[in-house]
Amino acid sequence: MKNLILILTLLFGFSTYAQNKVTVIHFNYKWNERNNYNLRGLQNAKVQYAWLEEQPDHIKKSITSVPVIAILDKAGKVKMQYSADISFKIQVTREELQKSINRVWIEQ
Repeated sequence: MKNLILILTLLFGFSTYAQNKVTVIHFNYKWNERNNYNLRGLQNAKVQYAWLEEQPDHIKKSITSVPVIAILDKAGKVKMQYSADISFKIQVTREELQKSINRVWIEQ
């Protein structure tokens, strides 16, 4: 988890978060694209998608299951993370995800 926080901070930089209180990043491999989580319509967050094939090796090695949804605060710190189960699907409802985003947004 600590490696993921460090990598995300370095990858996206602090300037990316200057205009947004919350950023949601969805990591997945292209071979698992059918299990992408639809993040459209989420409020109070900037949403980004990233293919792990296109990331440096140290990022690939830090993520052990896909897809992964990470909720980051304004400083780029991971506040919440949702990972896929054995089916390669994330088992979280949109309502739960939005509640997590709202909690991080209010904390800022």
